[in-house]
Amino acid sequence: MAEIGAHYLESFLAPHVLDLEHTDTLSEDSKRQIKALLTGTRLGRRVTMIKIWDRNGKLVYSTGEAQKGAQIQPARLSRLVRGHVVVLSQNDSHGDGPPSQHLLETYAPIYKPGTDTVLAIGEFYEVSQSLDREIQQLRYATWFLIVNVAIIIGFLLYLTIRRASRIISSQQSQLEVNLTRASALAKHNNMLRRAADRSRLDAAASNEVYLARIGADLHDGPIQMLSLLMLRLPDEPPELRTQLERLIQQTLAELRNLSAGLVLPEIRDFSPADTIEAAIKRHEQQTGTNVARDLADLPEQMPEAIRFCAFRIVQEALMNAYKHAQGRGQHVATQFNAETLEINVADDGPSDEVAPADQSQQRPPLGLRGLETRVKALRGSLNVTPRPQGGLLLRALLPVRQRSLTTKVE
Repeated sequence: MAEIGAHYLESFLAPHVLDLEHTDTLSEDSKRQIKALLTGTRLGRRVTMIKIWDRNGKLVYSTGEAQKGAQIQPARLSRLVRGHVVVLSQNDSHGDGPPSQHLLETYAPIYKPGTDTVLAIGEFYEVSQSLDREIQQLRYATWFLIVNVAIIIGFLLYLTIRRASRIISSQQSQLEVNLTRASALAKHNNMLRRAADRSRLDAAASNEVYLARIGADLHDGPIQMLSLLMLRLPDEPPELRTQLERLIQQTLAELRNLSAGLVLPEIRDFSPADTIEAAIKRHEQQTGTNVARDLADLPEQMPEAIRFCAFRIVQEALMNAYKHAQGRGQHVATQFNAETLEINVADDGPSDEVAPADQSQQRPPLGLRGLETRVKALRGSLNVTPRPQGGLLLRALLPVRQRSLTTKVE
C-alpha cells in the first residue's frame, strides 16, 4: 500500500520539484502548487502533510509545521537514495487532519520524469482508513474462521468424548461383572479350601483311629494265639518247650510293643498341653527316664489332627533320644505364636546318630520319615539339627488357623 501511495504521489510532486536539479530551494510558485494539491482535493483527503527533502537529507519544504534544521537519518537516507520506500506507522496529528488518527509515514524517492535520477525525497503522512478497514475485515474473517474451526473441533471432541464415555461405561460394566464373578469364584475357592482343610484334618484323625484298630486287632488276634500256644507248651518235651517258649516270649514282646505304639491313650478330650504331657508321661513310664518340660501357655482348643500329630512327634522324638542318647538331657519345649504351634525336643546324645529329616543326600530313619509325612500332611515343617553343645534338636512347626482355636473340629 505504501509503494502504491508513493508512486501515486510521485506523479503529482515530480513536476514541482524540478528546481532541485539545479538549486537547493523551491520557487514560491512550486510551493504554492504543492500546497494546492492538499486543498479541497481527493489527494488532500488521504494525505495530511507533505515534506520535501533534498538528496542530502535537508528539509526543503513542508506543508505543515516542521522543525527547522531537521535532517533525515543517514541510514534511512542511504536507502531512499538507492530507491527504497520506507514506511512507519504512528498515531499522531499532522497538518489539517483530525487529531489522534492512524497515519502511515512514508518516505519515497522522487525521480526526474523519464529517468531513474532521484531529484528529492518526499515524505507524506497518509490516512490509513482503507488499510484499517482491510485489517479489520481480515480480523473479523480470522475470528470467524477461528470460531468455526473451534466449533468443528469442539463437536469432534464431543463425539470422541461421548464415544469414549460409552466405551468406558461398557468396560466398567464388564469389569463389574468380572469382579462379581471373581468374588463368587473367590468365595467358592475359600469354601473348597476350608473343605480341603477339614478333609485333611479328618484324614489325619481317621488315620489314628485306623492305627488304634490295627493295634487292637494285633492284640486280639496274634497275641491271643501266641498266649494260647504258651499255655499248651507244658505238653511238649522239655527241650522243645524251652526253645519255643523263648521264641514265643520274644514275639509277644515285639507284638505288644508294636500294639502299644499303635494305640493312643484317650486324648480326644485333652487340651494341647495335656496331650503333650500325656506323651511325656507315657515315655517316662515305659523307659523309666525323666523328661524336662517347658510347656508355654497353649490355646485350650485345637483340632484333633494337630493334637494327635503333636503326640506322635513327642513320642517318636523322645524314643529316639532314649535309643541314641540313653535318655540323657531329654527336654520338651512348646510355644504358640502367629497361628503356629512350635514343638522342640532335644537330647544330649551324639549328634551323628540320627540324620536330619531335611537332608536329601542321606535317607532318614523310618520313624523320622513317618513323622515328616504326618507333619507335611498338615502343611507343617520338620527339622532335625545338631546342637552346638552336643545332641540333637527336633523342631516341628504346625500351622493352626485362628478359626480352629474357637471351633472344635470333629
